[in-house]
Amino acid sequence: MRKHTLTDEAVREAVDELLAQAAEAGRAATVTALADRLGVNRQTLYRDFGPTVANFMTRDAERRTRPQRPPRDDTIDRKTIARLRREKDELTRHLHIYEDHIRRLTLENAAMRSALHAQSGVVTLADRRAPRPAETDQDAPGT
Repeated sequence: MRKHTLTDEAVREAVDELLAQAAEAGRAATVTALADRLGVNRQTLYRDFGPTVANFMTRDAERRTRPQRPPRDDTIDRKTIARLRREKDELTRHLHIYEDHIRRLTLENAAMRSALHAQSGVVTLADRRAPRPAETDQDAPGT
């Protein structure tokens, strides 16, 4: 015969509160602490609320075995993102400058090569060949 008036709901609420407090404090939640909070002894909890106590211990064990993440500092993330964006913009600016230099050097090289060929008397084969008349179907051999 029960000598307490605890309900499953009251035990579940106490379990949730105790797990939250233990997580904040960084310590393990114990069945003894749960029994003290509810004002009953441990044996009563095991006997009358066995599945709830087993769930409590499982949840606490899972919480403690999960790797703890350090709290994220959003200001560091924002500063890093801002720095990376500045670097990207600077690199993009340099890329455009180098593209312009390469374009200018290519045109300058073509002009100098042309001037050198003209001065040294180099003649390309394409300039020396006579243009060929376009072949038509009537001029094709074997017709």
